[in-house]
Amino acid sequence: MFDGERFHLFGDDPNFPSILQGRVMKEAVTLVGARVTAQRGALTEQRDATVTADYALEGFGVFEPAELMFTDVRLRFTDQDTWTGWNRFAVMAHDRLRISDFGAVLRDVPEAEARIEGGKLSLVDGSYANQEHDTHRWVLQSRSWFDFHFDEAVTIGEVFARYAYPLQVMLMSASGRLPGVVSIAGTNTAWDFGDGSDLLPSRWLQVRRFHGPLDTPRVSDLQYLHRLRDLDFGVHMPALLKAVERHRFALGHYGLLRSDRFVGGHPVRFSVATQLIDAFDRTLHPQDTAEPAFDARLKRLENESGNLVDGIIGTRKWRGEVGRLRNIVVHGDAYAHEVLRDQRPLVVGYEALLLLFEVRFLVEIGLSPEEATSLATGRVHHWTIEKAITENYPALSELIKRDHQRRRHRKTRP
Repeated sequence: MFDGERFHLFGDDPNFPSILQGRVMKEAVTLVGARVTAQRGALTEQRDATVTADYALEGFGVFEPAELMFTDVRLRFTDQDTWTGWNRFAVMAHDRLRISDFGAVLRDVPEAEARIEGGKLSLVDGSYANQEHDTHRWVLQSRSWFDFHFDEAVTIGEVFARYAYPLQVMLMSASGRLPGVVSIAGTNTAWDFGDGSDLLPSRWLQVRRFHGPLDTPRVSDLQYLHRLRDLDFGVHMPALLKAVERHRFALGHYGLLRSDRFVGGHPVRFSVATQLIDAFDRTLHPQDTAEPAFDARLKRLENESGNLVDGIIGTRKWRGEVGRLRNIVVHGDAYAHEVLRDQRPLVVGYEALLLLFEVRFLVEIGLSPEEATSLATGRVHHWTIEKAITENYPALSELIKRDHQRRRHRKTRP
């Protein structure tokens, strides 16, 4: 036990320090946001405790809370290299049956840099060549990093929320799944470690935090909504950071739909998609003094993004029909369970709303409606989205027709 500490049986332990500093295998470690999640022997003078932390800093020194600020941050995500599309190494081999001559050439990659509020964002090359002597082989690895340089030091919490999260959203919109963070490292040019600091192996601290699985099935870039080459990095990335901050509530729903841990069938997915659209349109148009109907929101979003869904279905009636379906699913009535026995209308609604959001979000970060539509329809699996909408749309129209007849019959019944 810590000196003078009393045992605490239930809830968070108020006496346990939120920051722990120590060394693990000769490396300095600072745990931030530490808390006890399990313990044994709490009634004795000693106890075994399991500690969880918000994140850990690993590197060359330990830090106090006031010092935990970065001027430079490097991030690397899963799915990032597929989105980047950089292939730094060109391997040349002659003679298909036997290796008679072999070589590798390092290709150049384009510069990608953007001025953002409070600093600069770059996409930098992190490729490497490594000789593994014990296995007698060379490893040529193409990879990249997102590199932030801030005009003034920012807290780690701000790095997570304001800068790392928008990049995660960008990659999620591209790949259609929530990416994990492979690594985060940060440094501060103002850190002073006194004499001998120039001999430190690195002034960068590794930030450890759980960000989801890193070993994910590979997805071809043909399935991506957009890639680095589809964007103007200097124009669209600053707009992305501003858009994510503005539409953070709506993007929380989008992340829920794209998470591999999402639990729920078509009714739940459709409900979350309607909340996504509702919230997105509200933050796009904060000047509204009245509450537009849901179909009015769909009309406005469609007109702003090139009317892609209108063209797929071939009629604009779907807006009102999806709006009525939303009322049935979200608010329900005595007949809702019976009405929703057929899941096909929910498939139409979900696919149409998700496609509408993705195209409109690209417009929000600076692409034209024509460019955004072209990217959406250029995905290799876009035909499956169109098929899901067009083949199930008659079921939606029939459901709304029956619902209208039932409501009219109920009004005229004596």
